[in-house]
Amino acid sequence: MSEAAFIGVDWGTSNARFALCDEDGHALDVRKGPGAAESRGRFAEAFDSAVADWRRARRDLQALVCGMAGSTLGWMEAPYLPCPADMFELADAAVKAGDGVLVVPGLCCTNPLGAPDVMRGEETQLLGAVEITGSLKNGYGLVCLPGTHTKWVALFDGAAQEFITAPTGEIFAALCDHTVLVRDQATPVVHRADDFQRGLAEARKHPGNLLHQVFQARSLRLDKQLSAEGAVSWASGLLIGADVNAALSLFATRPARAPVYVVGTPHLTSCYRSALELNGIDVMEIDGEQAAMQGLAIVFQCRNGVRG
Repeated sequence: MSEAAFIGVDWGTSNARFALCDEDGHALDVRKGPGAAESRGRFAEAFDSAVADWRRARRDLQALVCGMAGSTLGWMEAPYLPCPADMFELADAAVKAGDGVLVVPGLCCTNPLGAPDVMRGEETQLLGAVEITGSLKNGYGLVCLPGTHTKWVALFDGAAQEFITAPTGEIFAALCDHTVLVRDQATPVVHRADDFQRGLAEARKHPGNLLHQVFQARSLRLDKQLSAEGAVSWASGLLIGADVNAALSLFATRPARAPVYVVGTPHLTSCYRSALELNGIDVMEIDGEQAAMQGLAIVFQCRNGVRG
């Protein structure tokens, strides 16, 4: 069995994932913990509670943390590295949050629309994705990290050049939970592939008309063309389709036939694959949890002289 080398923590808003990792980022033990929203004001306590037994066994275990623990609402505020940024700069810029605990910084840029943009947590997944694929180390690469706030990142030779954020997941949740457009509160949020594909098709049929199209989630349901459950999947397809269509337009200099790398949970990467393939784009899917731990492993290796 591999020897434990460090503790990796991916601290999201809603939950945290703690992993006891070997030198290469392979998880030897994994456990869940409270997210940043619940941990606010007591991050050190939440961390100690989650990893106390690991640290009792190995008092010298370093912990590397990415995500919202480094935000203004987090354990401490870590800096944003400006783009263009070599992903390995993340290791040098990690900051101390507690005894043997380092927080990885985020990234900032001026996005393709000329506005400021930031990411926190996804930068570590990017670092891991570059290592996992190998192909992102050379030339141009476009990476999509879908989620509550989906990120689209242009890389060149493994360095982040610019990115843009689409709050696709947050808008979908708001439409489902706080409007009458998509569902009644008693309607479950389920994935229906056919209705999702229909939403993707609608986004491609009338690009640039999202505000007008989204009302169809209600009108098609009232007209009995969509079931109550189907309207949820249709709306998801419409939003993801609109996200993909706009991103491909913004990053139109992407080399022809170059794949788009999609990093995240299997369900989301599959949804984005469907939308990208409708546009004739090849897709490489990468597991987000694997990418995050691989990224943290690289930070560990760089800071401890294992990697030059």
